[in-house]
Amino acid sequence: MPFEPQRFIHAANIRLDVPVSVHFSEQLTDELRHALEDATLTSFDSVVKNCIERKVDFLLLSGNIFLESDRSLRARLALLKGLRNLEAKQISVFVLPGDADPPEAWRSIPELPDNVTVCYSSSPEPETLERNDRAITTVSVSMWYGETDAFGIRVIGRSDDGQEPFRIGVVSKAKYDESRRMAALSSSADDDFLNVAIDQAAEDSLANDEIKELEPQSQGEEAPAAAETTAEYEAGFRDHIDQLMTEGHLNYVAFTGELERLTLTLDSGRVHCPGTTQPRSQLEADSGQCSLVRVDAAGKTTIEEISTSAVDWKNIDLIVDTDATLNSSLQDMKTLLLQQPRSQSDRIWAICWTVRGPLPVLHDFIEEDLELTVAVELEELDVDGRKIRLVHQVRTLPDPWEVPDRESLGQQYADLITEDAIVSRRRLMNLVRRDTSLSDGWRQRFVALVAGVDRERILARMRIQGAEWFVSDLQELLPDFDDFDEDILQDEAVEEYGLTGDDARTADETAVATLTEVAAEDADDDESPEDAEYEEDEIE
Repeated sequence: MPFEPQRFIHAANIRLDVPVSVHFSEQLTDELRHALEDATLTSFDSVVKNCIERKVDFLLLSGNIFLESDRSLRARLALLKGLRNLEAKQISVFVLPGDADPPEAWRSIPELPDNVTVCYSSSPEPETLERNDRAITTVSVSMWYGETDAFGIRVIGRSDDGQEPFRIGVVSKAKYDESRRMAALSSSADDDFLNVAIDQAAEDSLANDEIKELEPQSQGEEAPAAAETTAEYEAGFRDHIDQLMTEGHLNYVAFTGELERLTLTLDSGRVHCPGTTQPRSQLEADSGQCSLVRVDAAGKTTIEEISTSAVDWKNIDLIVDTDATLNSSLQDMKTLLLQQPRSQSDRIWAICWTVRGPLPVLHDFIEEDLELTVAVELEELDVDGRKIRLVHQVRTLPDPWEVPDRESLGQQYADLITEDAIVSRRRLMNLVRRDTSLSDGWRQRFVALVAGVDRERILARMRIQGAEWFVSDLQELLPDFDDFDEDILQDEAVEEYGLTGDDARTADETAVATLTEVAAEDADDDESPEDAEYEEDEIE
């Protein structure tokens, strides 16, 4: 089926003029405050700029472009400005209203530019984009199946020369849930009607004693239905999308109502959610994107990610040794910052540093006011001829420590404080979700609390406080590598067997390599499944 080659940018969840939440370790300046207040506006400007630079055919906006409940004048003005800039470049815009920006909100915006088409569910006919008097794209939010709706109106256009338009639809879990509820209500009503008819017929034809025998069945004492699992729900939702695309002859479906970036590839086409152009916090995402969608003549669709967020979040680990100083650690931080991926849209990086190392070294860093020093010395990053403002949050995670007296109470405490002893957010979340005794209100409260649980911070606090309780001199917790090396030399005596010169050096190098490999294998064996899980721990 031939198509007209085209490309468009798909963006969603822009949420114009919504504040961005960033942790501050220093005083908030006016410049930084304005940059954070304008972050979502800046991200929308980046979307518009990419549309113009890449000369796309149209921009697809799928929901939550602004929050109608905020009544923000800045959001309206920024939206109109961007749409008019696209109109000046003859770039069309298709809008799929969402939950935060419902159709009524778009209808109330005065003087929308002529290049903007808002797709309403009340309109059964799809909106079209034409090129050379030919419809190359159709966009629809209606849920009709088949080529015509219930009134006989054709909703799937057909071309006379065999070249079909690229058809875009919309789907959301909210609409899927609503359709399931309606189907359940309809099925329940049919069952009630059928049960009433059966009961009436039984009363007319059966004797009283026979009716009593049938009473338990007529009253419908059904076994409780098994709760639907997440996997079953997702499978049903996928089947719903597949049916929608097949019967609606859709090639591309905008998945709305979600903040996470998602792409599904089905036999009939692609289902895609671009995520958000600017996350409000790191709990939503580390960075924001929109998507550049290309369609070739054969209908093959490729999706390219484009960074649009003005504020990005970075999580960086810094490992320090026993001889590390604050100045040397600052140099290591600069090196790590230059290695971080960056995009043209970046204006601010909110960086969460996790400094790992021996407790005495980290204690000295804290005494020297580590967080303030980092904020002053690493205020901005100058790369590629532009500056990125840096905002820091520094946390320290001491290594497991040991005391000389292996039988002491302090060592017993240290042996108990391991990463395996701290429950992960995922396990806490599963515990909350599976507790049937919780009401919806309390479950939401607990879910919000679990979202802020930081297992590493809990572990760090327990190690620091344990050292305060049981260790009089923190220097005792420094690893003694010299004694370790002497023990190796004493326990593992090397017989030369007549080796001299280069042969002796070769043997020494082989022994060192062997010890290194053994140590690496031991480290891999010691890593527990819970440790691996924590590294990818996310809110489901």
